[in-house]
Amino acid sequence: MNGRHNLYRMQHWQLAERQRYLADLEALAVRLLADVEALGREIDEAAAAKPGRGARGVSPLYVGALLERRDKLVRTVAEVDVQIVEAREAVSTTQQEMKVFEGTIAYRGFSFEERRVRRSRRSI
Repeated sequence: MNGRHNLYRMQHWQLAERQRYLADLEALAVRLLADVEALGREIDEAAAAKPGRGARGVSPLYVGALLERRDKLVRTVAEVDVQIVEAREAVSTTQQEMKVFEGTIAYRGFSFEERRVRRSRRSI
């Protein structure tokens, strides 16, 4: 193996890791949004319960804790969304670098005559 091949393998590994990280972030965002929706339903149910009905009554402290938890989840979702945007940019950049590198590897693999023909075709 030469240095170019090692560099190519490293870039390929980085791309795979960044894609995996992006997929994990997107899955996390989906789970967090589902939790926010579930908390919203629970808050609605708790708010609809009448406090004067014995065991079915819900304390305002309970609803307040649910609201705080939902707000924290919403902030976390916003942070994850920012991280997703950054991860997508990193994946895109790495893909561009891979294309350039693959192009140079392919070009170096051609014989002198093939490179000359390719250069003349580009200039036309």
